[in-house]
Amino acid sequence: MHLKMTSRLLAAAFLSLVAGCQGEPTQAPEGSQSAQQLSATADCVQRFEGITTCAKGNASLSASEKGVQVTGLKDVKTDGVSSKFNDAITWSQDAQVRIGSVTGGLALSARDGDQVVSTLRITPGKDRQVSVAPGFTGSSSGAYRMNIYNNGELVGTTSQPQARIIIFYSWWDFLDWYYWHWDFFSVRSPRGGSTGLDGACGWRMHAANTTFRVKLDDGKEVVGDTAEFIEEIGDGAYPYRHFSGIDVNASATDFLVTGESFGQEK
Repeated sequence: MHLKMTSRLLAAAFLSLVAGCQGEPTQAPEGSQSAQQLSATADCVQRFEGITTCAKGNASLSASEKGVQVTGLKDVKTDGVSSKFNDAITWSQDAQVRIGSVTGGLALSARDGDQVVSTLRITPGKDRQVSVAPGFTGSSSGAYRMNIYNNGELVGTTSQPQARIIIFYSWWDFLDWYYWHWDFFSVRSPRGGSTGLDGACGWRMHAANTTFRVKLDDGKEVVGDTAEFIEEIGDGAYPYRHFSGIDVNASATDFLVTGESFGQEK
């Protein structure tokens, strides 16, 4: 974390506070792997500007004009692809993915160095049902707000005071190819303004050419094509400012990263 302090001793003291998008170094979720472990064992390529892409676990990489092909994705806990970059506040990735089995899935982790700061778990089910579990650390309960969009228009929003799994219906068939786009970002207010969420984590996910149904807390069901999850930071939290990597673990038969980028604070 880029804490606004000049003393390393002060920074260490503040790490004991709850921090927006900040996880404990010893509490990384299953499938995460430290930067030191990655550098020692990974097969790495540099296909996208400013990004070093490394294989995790049993995965292997192959770069071409199409992008980065990832193979060997057997276990969502260990196998995947890790992207490393510098001082990012936004990250986006486009990928062609086929899960291929109801036992497959995806697990995304945002990192600052070797510290996992936020997670997103995506698990397919029968009849095009998808379970999504965002993980945030800005409050002790893992609270977040979910926003649903359809064709760029906000169609529903709901607050989740406690971390919980969201079920999406009629979304995608895990046996078929899908073009996925996902984002991770640090919320920033416009200059001169404030949203009250500065430094909060956000995930956004979209599968091209398909929609889903999801129920809000009030029981209303909405149809959308994009889901967004934004961390709610609790009292006493110290928001983070930047992040340096994203891991995408998977149990999948096909995975091709076709585009990837990150943005820095201007």
